[in-house]
Amino acid sequence: MGLNSFASGALVAAPATALLTWLTVTWQQHVDVRVERDTAVVRADRAAFDARFNHDWQAMAGQRPGTPPGSASCDPAAASELARLRQRASELEQKLAGSSADRAADAQELRAFMEEKNR
Repeated sequence: MGLNSFASGALVAAPATALLTWLTVTWQQHVDVRVERDTAVVRADRAAFDARFNHDWQAMAGQRPGTPPGSASCDPAAASELARLRQRASELEQKLAGSSADRAADAQELRAFMEEKNR
């Protein structure tokens, strides 16, 4: 008899547990995208700062700077890395915007589920 009530209780709790697990995983994925986006933005900002610093350093040292200020540098690898980081940050920003819209829809579904559960 105790096993019977445990099994029925587990069956009732299973959908709620599955829903909460799904929400937790979805939120963690959203946070992971935010962290990756922030990292890409910081790395791109750092690369741009380094390029600007190198340009200014060359100008102060009396050397002729190879590129205009604000560009990556005369190093093609640095320029491509900066472009790649900016592109990745843009992609993640778009993914994050979609994730926020999905979370709003998920919140609506959760409210509907809870209202249905309370009936």
